[in-house]
Amino acid sequence: MATLGLRLYQKTDPNSDFAILLENKKTKNSLLFQAGTVATLSQPETDAVRSDHYGRVLDAYGCLGVLQMCPRISWEGENTQLYLVVATKCVRVCLIQGSAIYRLQEIDIVSLHSMRPANYKPQEEESWIKEMKKLLSNESFYYSTAGSGSGSGDVLDITLCAQRRSTTASSTDNRFFWNRMLHLHPKRFGVDCDQWLIKVMCGSVEFSSIYMNNHSPKILIVSRLSCERAGTRFMVRGVNDGGHVANFVETEQMIHIDTMDDLVLSYIQTRGTVPLFWEQPGLNVGSHKVRMSREPEVSVKAFQKHMRFMRERYGRQVVLNLLGTGVTGRSQGEAALSHLFQIQHLNCPWSKDSPHIVFDFHQECRGNTEALPKKLQPRIKNEMETFGYFTSKKGQVLSLQRGTMRTNCLDCLDRTNRVQTYLGLDTLSKMLEYLGVASNGVIVQRFSTKLEEMWKDNGNRISQIYAGTGALQGSKLIDGARSAARTLQNNLLDSSKQEAIDILLHGNLLNNYLAAHSRSLLPSSYLYAPISVLRQLCDLSHQYTSPIPLRVAVGTYNVNGGKHFRSLAYKHLSLDDWLLDCQKNTLQSSLVDTTPEEEAAQHSRVPDIFAIGFEEIVDLNATNIVQNTQWSENAASWGKELQKVISRDEKFVMVTWSQLVGVALFVFVNERHAGHVKHVSVESVKTGMQGATGNKGGVGIRMVVHNTSMAFVCSHFAAGQKEVQERNNDYDTIARKMIFNLGIPLWAHDYVFWCGDFNYRISLTRDEVIDNIQRGEWEYLLQHDQLKISYAEGKCFKGFIEGEISFAPTYKYDLFSDDYDTGDKQRIPAWTDRVLFWRRQYNKDRDNANWSPGCITHYGRAELKQSDHRPVLAVIEVEGSVVSSPSLNSAYESVVASLGPSDCTVVVQVRNLPEGVDADSVFDDETLGAVQEAMGAVGSVVLVRFVDNRVWFTFSDSQTALKAVSTSPLKVRGQELEIRLKTEAWREQLDQELALCGDTTTPLVDEDATLMQLEDEDPTFSLRNMEGALEELYQSQAVGDEQEEEEENEVGEQQPPRIPPSRPAPSRPPPPRPTPPGSAPSSPAPARPQPQGPKVMVITKSTRAAHSSETPPQRSAAEPSGPPEKPARPSRPAVPTQSAPPSQPPPSLQPAPPLQPAPPSQSAPPSQPAPPSQPAAPSQPAAASQTSSQESPQVPSPPLEAPVTSSIFGGSLSSPPDVQPEVKRSVSPFGAPPPLPDNFPPQVSSGPKPASPPQLAPQSLPPRLPSRPTGPQPIPANNSESRNVSTDSPPSEPPPGPPPGLPPTLQSNGPPTVPSRSLPPVPGRTAAGPPPVPNRNLPPVPARNLPPVPPRK
Repeated sequence: MATLGLRLYQKTDPNSDFAILLENKKTKNSLLFQAGTVATLSQPETDAVRSDHYGRVLDAYGCLGVLQMCPRISWEGENTQLYLVVATKCVRVCLIQGSAIYRLQEIDIVSLHSMRPANYKPQEEESWIKEMKKLLSNESFYYSTAGSGSGSGDVLDITLCAQRRSTTASSTDNRFFWNRMLHLHPKRFGVDCDQWLIKVMCGSVEFSSIYMNNHSPKILIVSRLSCERAGTRFMVRGVNDGGHVANFVETEQMIHIDTMDDLVLSYIQTRGTVPLFWEQPGLNVGSHKVRMSREPEVSVKAFQKHMRFMRERYGRQVVLNLLGTGVTGRSQGEAALSHLFQIQHLNCPWSKDSPHIVFDFHQECRGNTEALPKKLQPRIKNEMETFGYFTSKKGQVLSLQRGTMRTNCLDCLDRTNRVQTYLGLDTLSKMLEYLGVASNGVIVQRFSTKLEEMWKDNGNRISQIYAGTGALQGSKLIDGARSAARTLQNNLLDSSKQEAIDILLHGNLLNNYLAAHSRSLLPSSYLYAPISVLRQLCDLSHQYTSPIPLRVAVGTYNVNGGKHFRSLAYKHLSLDDWLLDCQKNTLQSSLVDTTPEEEAAQHSRVPDIFAIGFEEIVDLNATNIVQNTQWSENAASWGKELQKVISRDEKFVMVTWSQLVGVALFVFVNERHAGHVKHVSVESVKTGMQGATGNKGGVGIRMVVHNTSMAFVCSHFAAGQKEVQERNNDYDTIARKMIFNLGIPLWAHDYVFWCGDFNYRISLTRDEVIDNIQRGEWEYLLQHDQLKISYAEGKCFKGFIEGEISFAPTYKYDLFSDDYDTGDKQRIPAWTDRVLFWRRQYNKDRDNANWSPGCITHYGRAELKQSDHRPVLAVIEVEGSVVSSPSLNSAYESVVASLGPSDCTVVVQVRNLPEGVDADSVFDDETLGAVQEAMGAVGSVVLVRFVDNRVWFTFSDSQTALKAVSTSPLKVRGQELEIRLKTEAWREQLDQELALCGDTTTPLVDEDATLMQLEDEDPTFSLRNMEGALEELYQSQAVGDEQEEEEENEVGEQQPPRIPPSRPAPSRPPPPRPTPPGSAPSSPAPARPQPQGPKVMVITKSTRAAHSSETPPQRSAAEPSGPPEKPARPSRPAVPTQSAPPSQPPPSLQPAPPLQPAPPSQSAPPSQPAPPSQPAAPSQPAAASQTSSQESPQVPSPPLEAPVTSSIFGGSLSSPPDVQPEVKRSVSPFGAPPPLPDNFPPQVSSGPKPASPPQLAPQSLPPRLPSRPTGPQPIPANNSESRNVSTDSPPSEPPPGPPPGLPPTLQSNGPPTVPSRSLPPVPGRTAAGPPPVPNRNLPPVPARNLPPVPPRK
């Protein structure tokens, strides 16, 4: 097929059915596409058909297959349209091993349902066709054919590496088979796809041939991009529920020398993004924020699937993690992502024997790869030698590659390209040693130079596919231009490219209600069965599913841009009263509780799912509206507080959250359901200013829990007393445009829960409304409720269910008051905050008398007063479903047996034809007409053919074909005709169809025994022990740092001993700001090694096991007595600890003399007694405390018990146990932080070179709550000021008035920045009030003698 071997014809007769004829110009056979069917015609049939009003359309090099496409949303794919995709331009890349590899350059898409006009213009095509052509014509797709002189069976399958081709049966790897969906339709009609269609791979093929001692080795670099999770840079990130990661590429470096007994040397390596659920939302320019889209508990199952697949299919693994480890700048999100990756890796049984090497590429190499041999090579030397590479001669395998290096950075592009290039060149040196030319410098230089150029071109092509531009190479000019082009491409053009990729890979499974329902019930391989099979399986779902009760709590709250979780004026009310105790409070507030005990116990059950929506979570100002805010600190803070509150009784984990300016939605699931959540996606719709802005609109989150699909929507409609129609339009817009990933509409879910501030008002005067509220006349007020009226008219929320409203209107109140709006506008109270739900009723449910949409067990409001709205909560009992796999398999077998073959074709032939009688004489025109009439009476016939003395009838569906077979034998004009199916073994054929989209990846090496040992490991994983996992992570890191230090000390000069051993100063100053909450989980500060040592961490299971048995080092005699400390890590600076201020300090903690006072962060007022857990060390001389790293000894604080928070809101991971936590001035969720007292002295230094005087540390862990003062506290003069204190960040200056308590201890992370001042000690507090402010005797400011200003001329 190196030439234009195919010719395409179309039928030009408008009075007959449209058809397309695809003819092979060499064999003269053809494929006939007519009425949705495909028939293979012989040469005589082709000539006869082509003569019947057929005209030539185009010539092509090859055919990719038939694309099935749903151009609009359909219920069951009934409007599927078919298109033929052909290659019209290509170029040959190379000829290797008897096969030719071609690169696609142009394709054409021809409709199979309408004729192409004579004046056809490509510019007038539909937009999706243009995008498909642009995608397949970007020179990233390749296919192979038999070379000249080779048979058709000798085609090189470029989806397989050399080792898989040699060690296993030739089976295409479906991960790299990009047009597999296009092969489905022809295969169902018995077309030989190997003869008629080509297999397309996406990636890169680089080829070169050089001269080597009378031989011409052929060098080939093939990169195969997986289609399992394909997409563009910012559209597709992380892992999916099947364990497939974005930008997964298998790269093979191969040398083929046919003159050396057909010698093949091959080495493969892989790349792929971090296998967690993460994303980079919003407009991405410059530094990109990383946000975890799901909690670690929800990511465990997908992570383990990925690691198991890598271990089983690629042998032993070494994870090269190139993410940044810095806690400031653009790498802080990478550091958090890297830490979560390491924690999951340590707890995964399938990575038990796989080292995880953390190598901060930017920090270690500084853009120069010359540091890789020195810093990276020693860490992977043993594994590289153990894995080896593949070798074969004359088809006989000599050696196998037994493992692969898995490299990743954030995008798996630029940094990964450079490291993989180095690994390829390192392996090349071993291959040249095998060839015996390693000592020939000319040949080595020739190979190295050529291979380095090929790796560079390979990286550019992979980057072009994923990011839209070539890879960054280190040139400021080129990299700047490419970065700008990436920004435009990724933010503006990638959405249409992503749509084209989805159409190519999923076809008619997009925009399809039936496919959406099938995804929640069936395995992924079943989705590619015929539409009739999917329809029957969904209708019979009651046979293989079991119902389970699910309790869903849905809440909504308009927080008026507020940041307070609890009202300062009403401290007895909290979020618990809204989310957990609302139902109990409602029952207690009633005069008589008539609820039965059993029902009351049932109502007290903890919900399974929480969906909580907020409106006006940020101020709806111009800045937030224009920026289209999709992440805010307010939302992140609320999310953390919500998770903490609802986990009071049972633990809940975050599934995901979404924000559109002021609207935010959070979804949590109970921990026991975390492993059964899948298919999570988010979407948003703007309705402000006719869809241009997001000040009004809605956000949606969909997911599948067990096998029940749910969609949650939170929206904010148009405001105003009379704007009812605008609110109805907002509902209609959101309901129509809320389409999730893969074209799943809102109404394709089993349940839809809709909450929000709908702004529907009460059409009465204010006085009437107030009067009826006071008398509790809810029924009368609801008769004038605009939502109820619009609902009755069918203008909004058709089919939704709302609970009984028996509470006062939730809008609008004065802040921190129970009074409705008393301002100038005096708005009319209304039930603006509502919760409704809807259940989809399938055809099978219409005759089910027991079917129920659900039950609302509670619908009420809570009395939180920090906003002008009151929050509302609805608790809904719904029915979920769980699929039983054995029952599903039985149902599948019965459905396939009852539906018949997918080609819908029967064969009619003469039974017991006498010898010497020709069948043509039997099937004369009259007999053939009678048979056609009989078949037409059975069902709709779409195609009739006369093949080999038999008549083939193709019907519109397979069940009609089975019905026609039941009429056999058929007697026509004295002849007995037999009717049978063309494909009698249709069950086996259907298995072959489904195999096109199944897992066909064969293992690289056979390791059954090793894999069985790994499989015996407990695959369950609970992140309750994440703190222990992080401890082991840091312990293994500390061991590596200590070993490096010991090796350096043996060869370098010995450092004098210090007591206690000091730690080196940080290599860079501490971060001025903490990690922004919500961008990524905050990570512990990474190890800061000595400048001369490589900054690499190797984490393995064996390392932590060995380290756990180590004993702590012995204390020096000069050190203070106390509990043994863990080994000090030289890579981190000493951090002072925080302890509760003792009331009567021991001698070592007594205040210093007035001339040299001790820092107040390390001393305490002498009037308070010392705690028994901190005894003094009287044997320690006083001078020792002055010569230590701190001016006074530190009192070790008790270990913190705060668990590691890997929240998607940016919660901090806990510090390792050998590093004392840093103290931050935290903001309490219940008010402003405690201010510093006015008389708080500045930091002092008693020595010329203080080690670490106290200074304000970055926010990492919350401070301890200060002790309450014993004396009476004065009341602030202005209460409004205390209520309006911002909790977004600590105040830069303390507020006026006396302090509420002792300040939290301040800590130091670096050298002092201001000179010390000698101040008197801080006097202790008395019961009468705050301590007096001491006078500061500061020198007067000298006058400046400046020269006079000369007069102007």
